[in-house]
Amino acid sequence: MENSYPEKSEAPDRHAEVERLLVHVLEDAGWKVSHEPDGPNGYRPDLLIRRPGASYAVELKVGVEGRSDRLVPLWSQACLQASSASGKHAPLAIVAAPRIAPRVAENILKFAEQFAPNAAAGVIDLAGLRLFRGPQLESLNVEAPSKPRMDSRAPKEQAHLFSDLNQWMIKVLLAPELPHQLLGAPRGQYRNASQLAKAANVSVMSAFRFVEQLKRDGYLHESSPHLKLVRRDSLFRQWQAASLRRANEVSMRFLLRGNDSRSALKRMLDSGRACLGLFAAADALGFGFVLGVPPHVYVRRLSSAGLAGWKNLVPVAPGEVPDVIVRQASSPESIFRGIVRPNGLASCDILQAWLDVSGHPSRGEEQASLIRKRVLDRLMRGNEHG
Repeated sequence: MENSYPEKSEAPDRHAEVERLLVHVLEDAGWKVSHEPDGPNGYRPDLLIRRPGASYAVELKVGVEGRSDRLVPLWSQACLQASSASGKHAPLAIVAAPRIAPRVAENILKFAEQFAPNAAAGVIDLAGLRLFRGPQLESLNVEAPSKPRMDSRAPKEQAHLFSDLNQWMIKVLLAPELPHQLLGAPRGQYRNASQLAKAANVSVMSAFRFVEQLKRDGYLHESSPHLKLVRRDSLFRQWQAASLRRANEVSMRFLLRGNDSRSALKRMLDSGRACLGLFAAADALGFGFVLGVPPHVYVRRLSSAGLAGWKNLVPVAPGEVPDVIVRQASSPESIFRGIVRPNGLASCDILQAWLDVSGHPSRGEEQASLIRKRVLDRLMRGNEHG
């Protein structure tokens, strides 16, 4: 069988090719790139890069394959050598390969953060992937283009700003301006996508794509030192419109509730797999307006398997009054990560309650208006200008 791996003699050429690409990327981004004499330990880094406020001794390692088990050891070696040669500069270890999957790149950065938090890290490939972690480096990040479709005339799909995880990250960015009892989310300020990814517990690439789309759509403050949402009234209108979709829900009753359906409901909410939504959530959070509607309860999946854990819950028969309306969460990560517990009852957050009552035919517009007036108006005024 013919060996598919490049000959060893190709390694210097491969390294030189990737180094030329890296220099081009850095210089285009405003970095001054140079080759320096040997470092303090007699070892010379591949490159020295500088810009105001940052300088790095760069060690580049190039692999034949874009596999974690090949690239993580290479990155570790690069990190040791960059640290040895860094002197007064910060070490930056970079690994490269012809093509590297985003998940592999993220694994390398996670490894770097866990075992070498004081070193900057980078992953690049020849297909266009650029993923960096370190001060002033994250503006270099670029996701590799996907493989072209067979039909080149097919329109490119744009990333959805209000995907499930993106909604969660919007909540994380807004959380410092909301009381803890109205939104369960980390509270902090994030300079870049990597910090946001860590706080929101999402992948770096997911956070990077999200931040890039916010920038493209004009929803990020251009000169703020941290990620700050602007044009919020427009953002909230778009978010509200994106949330108007047909709900998958079913009316149900408790089979054995005695005289107290509230206790049966609390047992359901205490399972960790359900939370109040819509009007019931608004009421639990202190902004109730609509009475007489059976409480809506979110579950991740509305199916026999998804409901199997609640033996006491059955669909209503014709003419029966439901105890609860069980609704499948349209954005389960955003909903269940943001849960709060007013009076010990698991409930969706106030932003989610506003989004979901907005399109409800039974006085939903009035309930949404009350939440907006009492909570969201000041949130939307958080920053009026870009």
